[in-house]
Amino acid sequence: MLKILFALKKSNEAIMSLLKGHAIDILRKNESPPDAIANNNYELILYEGKMEILQSIKTLDPRAEVIFFSDSDVDAIEAIKIGASAYFSPPIEFERLKETIDTINDLFQVRKESAELEKLLSAKYTFLPGVIGKNPKMLDIFTLIRRIAPYFKTITIMGETGTGKEVIGKALHLLSPAAKKPFIVCNCAGLVESLVESELFGHTKGAFTGAITDKIGLFEAAEEGTIFLDEIGELPLSMQPRLLRVLQSGEFRRLGSNKLLETRCRVIAATNKDLVHEVKSGKFREDLYYRLTPLTIHMPPLRDRKDEIPLLCRFFLDQFNERTGKKVFGISRPAQAALLTYDWHGNVRELENILERAAVITTETFIKLEDLPIHLKEAPVKKVSNSMLLDEVVKTHIEAVLKQSNGNRSRASKILGISRRSLLRKIEKHSLT
Repeated sequence: MLKILFALKKSNEAIMSLLKGHAIDILRKNESPPDAIANNNYELILYEGKMEILQSIKTLDPRAEVIFFSDSDVDAIEAIKIGASAYFSPPIEFERLKETIDTINDLFQVRKESAELEKLLSAKYTFLPGVIGKNPKMLDIFTLIRRIAPYFKTITIMGETGTGKEVIGKALHLLSPAAKKPFIVCNCAGLVESLVESELFGHTKGAFTGAITDKIGLFEAAEEGTIFLDEIGELPLSMQPRLLRVLQSGEFRRLGSNKLLETRCRVIAATNKDLVHEVKSGKFREDLYYRLTPLTIHMPPLRDRKDEIPLLCRFFLDQFNERTGKKVFGISRPAQAALLTYDWHGNVRELENILERAAVITTETFIKLEDLPIHLKEAPVKKVSNSMLLDEVVKTHIEAVLKQSNGNRSRASKILGISRRSLLRKIEKHSLT
């Protein structure tokens, strides 16, 4: 059933009879279609009138389908250019009009089912709010997190910049007994060397020039929660013995004080450096390395889990729409091919930034190839093939449809819009059950 706005100049019983079974609102006198759709989510609009109004309708609600009625062929052709789904001029071809309405009804039914499937997929591959993944490497990490979160005291997450180390650190915290305690983030690369000790452990009034009051450090602020030491490989060598002592004994002193303080916080370190190499080159203490790495998690780069790109795109676009109120619902096939081709040196963070940029500048309800930065548009496409697109995108979609239909292949084929025989071939090809 469609939600329809009837905005023709005269009532037409024959047309109204074609709309039986749908929810119909008739445009009131002295009301314009843009005013009517401002507070309603119409799916189909039957409109007869000025071209500027049609332009306003498509701007206000790009997803609404519009059937345009006109006496002028010139107006009708222009209406199609603007975005009307079909046009009709007297005498009305009622059979074609009925087919057009039925086609639009089917279109919205598919859209609704697709939205339900997207929710299923999102729920299936959401580990925690904001933590998603479907690649086997990521699923192994999620399993490891569940196992160690209740018990770990110190752990190090390794991986390239932008792979989501802090997100994983937050997941470890949320699944630990300290979940309701503070989660304190410290970027070691951003600390001024002369103030590192004060930032981590605090200081007393008069401890150094400019220390006009007592200050608690991050370890003290973490209480019994978790402190996340990002870019631990950048910690100055002079400060590493102090951190080692805290990890060994759980004790520290504020700068300028003799009072011994105790910390019970958990420590998660993260680095994009090869700490073994740093130890061999004398830039990182060996004893601190072993104290930080009783447990380790290695984050795979995005180029090794490209099957997650469609899932991540959906997640980031949903976040963008919610934050800005803009409606960007998808990505064109050429743009998706470019995203799957690129090697993502900046990993998930780079993907998020590029999608946000594209969503801001796009003039459509989807991201087009021309909305992407030039280095993505010009990337070679040799690594992307139809089989890759099917394997990485379509396989997941078919699997979710089969799950939704409880394995009923006839129903699944109708949802997918393909024949049952075609579905069976895809099931065999992708080894689905």
